Amino acid sequence: MKKKSFSGFLEEIAAGPKAPGHSYILSGYTYEDIYAMACSLQRHFPEDRQESVCLCTRDRAVTAAALLAAITRPVTLLIPYSFTADVLSRTHQACAFSKAISDTSVPVPGGVETVIPEHEHTSGNKLDHAGIRDPDSVFVRLFTGGSTREPRIWSKTIRNLFGEALYHARKLEVTEKDLFAATVPAYHIYGLLFSVLTPFVACASVIGGELTYPREIRDAVGRNLSTILVSIPLHYRMLACTEFKAEALRCALSSAARLEAEDSRAFYRQTGLGITEVFGSTETGGIATRLCTRKQPHFTPFDCIDWKIVDHLLAIRSDFISPELPIDTEGFFVTSDRAKAVGPNGFQLAGRADHIVKVGGRRVDLEEIKSAIVGMTGVKDAAVICTGDCSSRGAEIRALVAADIGSDEIRRYLKNRVPDYAVPRRIRVVERIPVSPAGKYESTEIHRLLAP
Repeated sequence: MKKKSFSGFLEEIAAGPKAPGHSYILSGYTYEDIYAMACSLQRHFPEDRQESVCLCTRDRAVTAAALLAAITRPVTLLIPYSFTADVLSRTHQACAFSKAISDTSVPVPGGVETVIPEHEHTSGNKLDHAGIRDPDSVFVRLFTGGSTREPRIWSKTIRNLFGEALYHARKLEVTEKDLFAATVPAYHIYGLLFSVLTPFVACASVIGGELTYPREIRDAVGRNLSTILVSIPLHYRMLACTEFKAEALRCALSSAARLEAEDSRAFYRQTGLGITEVFGSTETGGIATRLCTRKQPHFTPFDCIDWKIVDHLLAIRSDFISPELPIDTEGFFVTSDRAKAVGPNGFQLAGRADHIVKVGGRRVDLEEIKSAIVGMTGVKDAAVICTGDCSSRGAEIRALVAADIGSDEIRRYLKNRVPDYAVPRRIRVVERIPVSPAGKYESTEIHRLLAP
């Protein structure tokens, strides 16, 4: 999007709500309430200096108001992946913040001021500003968990987030008549984009709260006549085991992890609707989609993104990638996703390059081992990791398997399908693989469960 037109879009947003009385949160906050809350938050944001503010809320309305207020003030909103005392303390150590926005009691570090958002209405509910911030300035930093105790931090500019939300709203043809139902939290990049900003820029509505259990999801979509479902593979798998009717649903989105073919087929049988799988990451933003019906087709990149294959790796040029990512002289960032071009404008994924490890000096693909394990009868899911130096002879492969069978049986099965050096040294069987609210594997917990 051209800078001039995007700045105009931001000016329109700052001017006030287009439909003040329309619900943003169904049976909850109106758009007028969101702007009133943003105005109240502005009073806590400095006008003349940079400041980091931690956003500690699960409420989509509060999140939307904070993002709205931040486009006119020199603040950086820090969004942690959890609101536990440990995570907030490590977030504070990584990027000190003086204030925390929260609508509930959270264990913020000592000396941090807690800001409780209000929505007292002011005349016109226009944001107080002398001008919109530079669209390419960082205004959000997302913290993600990992296999170590140190959080990973990814910066996002105003253009990154609002630009992508605007793209999706236009691509999905979202209007004020649409109602989003979301099972992914607002503090995850996927939830932030598709259950907060995309409906916001299109003046659509969202069902409040976090939907987790199959019955909650089914009732929210069916009873409220939701038109767009924002969910994750874990929840689509659970929905496959329950009766699910969605007469008004016109779009179902999935992201955060790989969508299994059988789960997408089950959803299609139930609703006659294919799931649109969104491919991307926190640091790259969205990259491509594929519509999953009876088959799993290749991915088609967004039409606003340039892409190419470089040494078997996917490279992209996009307005959505985090500013700290390295780009070449042409503006391309080379991802760690192995890909193969398909047709005139598509690609198939072939695993992650960073999932290739060396064991005893031999090359091993962790994704291939996982695929072999989950192909076994009685196995529901699996996580395969490498411990030690994954580029040396000291590496060791371990597997956590959700199954109804024993580890010895799994090991015997693998010996007929992968080389001996690729069979995990340790296999632990559990009832389920630990996952986050966004449906991603909890790496820290998986490493702990597979520790000696």
